[in-house]
Amino acid sequence: MKFAPRKHVQRTVAAGIAATALLAATGCSVASPQATTMEYAAGDGIIEDLGPLQLRNILLVSPSEGEPGTLLGTVFNTSSSDVQLTIEGDSESATITVPGDGKFVFEDKDTEDGTLKGISERPGALVDLPFTVNSETKELKIPVLDGTFERYQEFVPGGYTPEPTDTASAPAEEGDR
Repeated sequence: MKFAPRKHVQRTVAAGIAATALLAATGCSVASPQATTMEYAAGDGIIEDLGPLQLRNILLVSPSEGEPGTLLGTVFNTSSSDVQLTIEGDSESATITVPGDGKFVFEDKDTEDGTLKGISERPGALVDLPFTVNSETKELKIPVLDGTFERYQEFVPGGYTPEPTDTASAPAEEGDR
């Protein structure tokens, strides 16, 4: 019976340990996706593609449930033709025209194009709004925010009024009781 030399066995065991360590160190990427390959909305609003339009960072700003809301965000048109986008609110709709190979930024407009009356959800919730381009309609869940964040205060319909804060009064002095 012939035995393997001791050094050969040691090398084989060392190579096996190194291979196992290498697999253990790189095996994490097999079970969990690479975070940089996932697309997500980096802002407070949503991102969605609808026909030739790309909706980016779309959200509503409203002071409270049942009040008007202002749409914010940008709509990009990837076609060379003008495209109409209709957004159906609870009691009215807003229709905008996005120029061919151009964009429509709700915040830049002085018109009421992006104001919807009677938002059915309170700030902090998601409201279902149908968006229609050509004959394609898609219902999207749009976040509703209020003026709590300073960057949205100028867009609150009717102006932003902060909630009253409960300030603690100073303790009563001995003679004040």
